[in-house]
Amino acid sequence: MSPSHHPADDILTAYAAGALESGFGLVVGAHVEMCPACRRRLGALEAASGDALADLPGAALAADAYAQTVARLDGVETHAPVADRRPLLERLPLSKKKWIAPGVWVSAVKTPHAADDRVYVLHVGPGRPTARHTHLGAEFCTVLSGSYRDELGVFRAGDFAAADGALEHQPLVAGDEACVCLFATEGRLQAKDWVGRLAFAYADV
Repeated sequence: MSPSHHPADDILTAYAAGALESGFGLVVGAHVEMCPACRRRLGALEAASGDALADLPGAALAADAYAQTVARLDGVETHAPVADRRPLLERLPLSKKKWIAPGVWVSAVKTPHAADDRVYVLHVGPGRPTARHTHLGAEFCTVLSGSYRDELGVFRAGDFAAADGALEHQPLVAGDEACVCLFATEGRLQAKDWVGRLAFAYADV
């Protein structure tokens, strides 16, 4: 089944331009990898950017610019890239899992990101909720497997969700399968009760 929830145009445009913080770009890229429709949208955005570059005035080059470029490439070994067909979860550089509760663990993703941001994978067992919380800033999420429901709807494998400080929610895993999500957040989550605050502090989210 194709994803039903997608990044807004401004998010995908920023991703195409390389303007997102790297952790947030990773979450958008995970969705794009799983979503044929957004790969097509991304291709159109990149093509439009190429057309815009084509309209720029040309720059003067030295008469031997081509020869200089070829000379620099001589002797450089090139290898065709080999696609990694493993599921994304197996390709992510994850830290050691922190078990928060039975069936619930979090693992930070070892990727460059702003000092106050958090980039992590969250696994929640079937039928279990997360703590009710709000956000200090933006939160991006791509569902890698399973599904959950919250105040915004039902999100299944491949779906993308974006939240900000205006949203208070309590995601609940839907169905009989554990839900695994990739997150990037600005700052820490703001739990609404003391149990959630303890859990978030231990998980460092």
